[in-house]
Amino acid sequence: MSRPLAPPPVLRPTLDDDERQLIVAVVGPADDRWVRPLRDARGQEFERLEFVGDSVLDVVLAVHALAEPSCPRCRSVDGHVTRLATDARLGRQARTLGLGEWLEWEASDDRLADLVEACAAVSFLAGSWSQVVSYINTVVHPMSQRTGDLLARGWVGADPPTARRGVGSALLELAAALTVFSRVPDADEGELSTRRAALHRASRVADHARQRHLVDGHCNDSVVSDRVEVLLASELLRRGADAAVQQAVTVLIDQ
Repeated sequence: MSRPLAPPPVLRPTLDDDERQLIVAVVGPADDRWVRPLRDARGQEFERLEFVGDSVLDVVLAVHALAEPSCPRCRSVDGHVTRLATDARLGRQARTLGLGEWLEWEASDDRLADLVEACAAVSFLAGSWSQVVSYINTVVHPMSQRTGDLLARGWVGADPPTARRGVGSALLELAAALTVFSRVPDADEGELSTRRAALHRASRVADHARQRHLVDGHCNDSVVSDRVEVLLASELLRRGADAAVQQAVTVLIDQ
């Protein structure tokens, strides 16, 4: 009979300067409340960051697909982005870059992919969109200056509404993720995912859009929700991602 595998070593309670520098070099400036969970890819706080980071990645990649539609690695299909950042690819890229050298155990590629997402969340929560774009540009997918400018400051382009829906959908999902992340501090990833899905369902988005007179609401919920997605994408193109995320949050929460 084979012997059972030994459990991973116990995480040390401290964060030394060398470990901190390794993390900050990847995610950008961040205080310890965000940096510390990245050392333990088995902990609940890490999983919560991974939950937010997945939605952060989706927004950036959706914008990239809109700004650079000829890119073969992130083309948009019917207004929705084909996910280029698969776990396998993210894990390989993370290992190549030495991401996670601060971990105290040998992580699998799948776990390193989770780490890529958690780091994206820290870049956003502790910094800004420019910090997130810099991180993703290095770790996930190189982006042109045009895409970076679009995310940071906004950009006006004549894109068809169907192309913008992918961006708006990603913004709504990120807004929902941020809302449940902040409102339910003890929830694990599974509960957060359930709450997020309930928060940005089409009927809820449509009801709030009608209450706020954001779009023409004289249609069924699905059509109104689609119009909200186009509106949010347009806000991003005009004023940048920070403004668009703020507006997306107001669409989801009760007045």
